[in-house]
Amino acid sequence: MKYVANFITPPDITVRLDKWERKNKFLRLTGMHIGKHVAIGPGFQCITGLEQHITIDDYVAIGHNAKLYSFAPIRIGSFTTIAADVSFTNGGHDIATLEPHAGEIKIGRGCWIGHGVRIVKPVTIGDNVIIAAGALVTKDVPDGALVVGMPAKITKYRELPEKVWFLNNTYFDPSTFTLWDKNKANGEKA
Repeated sequence: MKYVANFITPPDITVRLDKWERKNKFLRLTGMHIGKHVAIGPGFQCITGLEQHITIDDYVAIGHNAKLYSFAPIRIGSFTTIAADVSFTNGGHDIATLEPHAGEIKIGRGCWIGHGVRIVKPVTIGDNVIIAAGALVTKDVPDGALVVGMPAKITKYRELPEKVWFLNNTYFDPSTFTLWDKNKANGEKA
């Protein structure tokens, strides 16, 4: 099913979000929990037989060649954008006994995860977090933080604007995680 889903990936990310639904139907057949208006680029990989551990909320975009190695639950919050060549793994081995262990990765809402980021331990990433390209995340990240480096460290906190871009000129309100309504912003009646 994952092979078929990859084969029918729309040609580029500018395709309307509803066009991605055909691919998502195939991925759901593997046991993944995928919300509405989700775009998952080509080359997506996860562990066969553990797909049920993956939950992707509404309005999520995942770039090319993303790898979600889900030995335990991985949850990605709404309006999160994940760039290409990102890897998440939440399993490991005890260094003395080599016994396997795993824990949950939770990605908050409205996050931006840059190109080549690695999240390699069970962690919680807060809402509206930016993880800079190439960062290695091994610890929890609080809401609104900007983290960079290997290992990732907080450099500052975001000031949230009225609206944040998602895809195809779709915007969301970063405080309510709902679609941004320009009429309400302008004080017009809906």
